[in-house]
Amino acid sequence: MERNEVQKEKFLKLSFFKKVWYSICKFEKYPELAALGVKRALIYFTELMAIFSILFTFIFVIYASNIAEFEEQDLSLTQKIVKVLLRDSNVELEEISGTENVEEVLENSSNGTIISSLFIGNFISYYLITLIDVFTLSIFGLLTCFIAKIKMNYKAVFNMSIYALTLSTILKVIYIGLQMLANFEIKNFNIMYIAVSYISLAAAIFLIKSDVIKQHMELMKIIEENKGKIETTIKIPKRPKEDEENDNEDKKEEKKDSNDTNAGQQGSNA
Repeated sequence: MERNEVQKEKFLKLSFFKKVWYSICKFEKYPELAALGVKRALIYFTELMAIFSILFTFIFVIYASNIAEFEEQDLSLTQKIVKVLLRDSNVELEEISGTENVEEVLENSSNGTIISSLFIGNFISYYLITLIDVFTLSIFGLLTCFIAKIKMNYKAVFNMSIYALTLSTILKVIYIGLQMLANFEIKNFNIMYIAVSYISLAAAIFLIKSDVIKQHMELMKIIEENKGKIETTIKIPKRPKEDEENDNEDKKEEKKDSNDTNAGQQGSNA
């Protein structure tokens, strides 16, 4: 019991980057990470999305300032960012009343304001999108538990799904960087993204099942060993041979008396 408390205290003090390492390389640690609770899992998820949004914003600023092409010359960083955002959107500017005024206001804003707004927008959008991925992955996790015939409550599967998305999120940042800065594309990346997450989650679930089976086998082994020790320690004393012979004679006498009694009753009836 004391050992479990020490182990729990150790995991409660885990740093963010230690959790990242466990999420990617230590699938056997998933049960301990899940046991930290939904609150700590969501805090980790928020930190992960914040770092993701910072990196994405940094990549986007580099793309807008150095790689993106514009018809106008001598544009400021803010103007470049605004034009890339408007150009990449699917909404035509003529359909929005007052778009020119909005664009002018944005282009006249400071670099810090635009970059901060870009970060906040990225954080909110990717947080919600990735949270939907967590729910989707947790459903697959429940199905995997059913297939593996292991009972696990939804909170634990949900927490494990958050940690299982760590590697996919890192790969997504790398892919976005390659896509924007080097024009490198991977077909069906979104399928690979969720597949990597599911592999991590499924590996953790089957490791848990393996541990349960191992613990059951160890328990049965301990029971068998203790049973053998009990049988060798507690010996049932054998009765002396003379007592057994006396018991046999007594039984014969009782049987003889019983036969004589039955014969007497039959004679009287006759």
